[in-house]
Amino acid sequence: MSRIGPRNLLDVSRETGIPFTTVYHRIARIEAESNKVAMLIPRSSPLGMVRLVVLVAAKPGLEDIVLHALKIPNYWRAVERCEGAFTHHSIHTVPIRFLKTFKEYLSTMLAMNLIKSYRIIQTGDSLPIFPQFSSYESSSGKWTFSWDEWLQELKSTTPPSSAIRDPNQSTSTFDKTDLEIIACLEVNGRTTFTEIAEETGLSPQTVKYHYDMKLKPSGVVDEFHFFVAPYPVEMSTHHEFMLEFADSVAMNRFYSLAEKLFFVDQVSKVLRKNTLLVRTRMVESQVSNLFTFFSEMTNLGLLNSYSSVRLDMNSRTQQTISYENFDESEGWKWDVYENLLQLNKL
Repeated sequence: MSRIGPRNLLDVSRETGIPFTTVYHRIARIEAESNKVAMLIPRSSPLGMVRLVVLVAAKPGLEDIVLHALKIPNYWRAVERCEGAFTHHSIHTVPIRFLKTFKEYLSTMLAMNLIKSYRIIQTGDSLPIFPQFSSYESSSGKWTFSWDEWLQELKSTTPPSSAIRDPNQSTSTFDKTDLEIIACLEVNGRTTFTEIAEETGLSPQTVKYHYDMKLKPSGVVDEFHFFVAPYPVEMSTHHEFMLEFADSVAMNRFYSLAEKLFFVDQVSKVLRKNTLLVRTRMVESQVSNLFTFFSEMTNLGLLNSYSSVRLDMNSRTQQTISYENFDESEGWKWDVYENLLQLNKL
């Protein structure tokens, strides 16, 4: 499902050789227990948007107000508290034509003394990495952490097998119906066309047309995040690392190896730089080894530098694409006056 998509279980059956009824019933059982298996991660550039990772340091005592302030422009996708040099970590997809306006909004937060500092990192779309379970021994219930072996592979002189690049900035023609379909698939990547039709008030034929003829060809609906964790949530820690590589070869070698590094959850490329933002999940007992691993990469000349924030995933809030900010005649909207009015009310 990770390779070919979560929507067609018949294709999954053909690909794996597992009987269709077995595939269907097992996925149904997982969905009954956890509500969903996968969610869509829509590509930003075809929608005329850019993905931003924002780090802010709130003034002491104003943390809750800053949390609300980050959400006011309503182009946020996820916000959580974090530990380190910053207090909040957030992800936004902002229309490219409003990028300067968004930066000015954060400057206003700084001028109002809500925050002490902030950083905006412009990235490509987040690419999910499906966890590598070959490192798990089911009979003992233990994981194998092959830190030295992974370092040796990163030192390899063979060319990397895959590459991560800046996204093309070409945009596609889309409308509010497309955005509503995207929002439904963000809630649950396996939502059927019939269910989307009921949610949006469209016909199943209209949903299918928009999906097959517009969203799929544009690549907007290619990436899905699967809710599969390699170890229990209560044992896990989550960090976001910024890895600044010596060159593009070292960066792409790490990206090629990411599937083996089962602590890697998602990867995004910082635009116009040999730098990756890497979302990690790790067993608490191995966190020190994780930092040693990146330190050794630096000693070997594979990294120029690295830094991180620890994410409080229990505080995370998420929302789907903000289709209510889209007007059929005007496109994406930004009401500067209304946003500043709400900010002042805080």
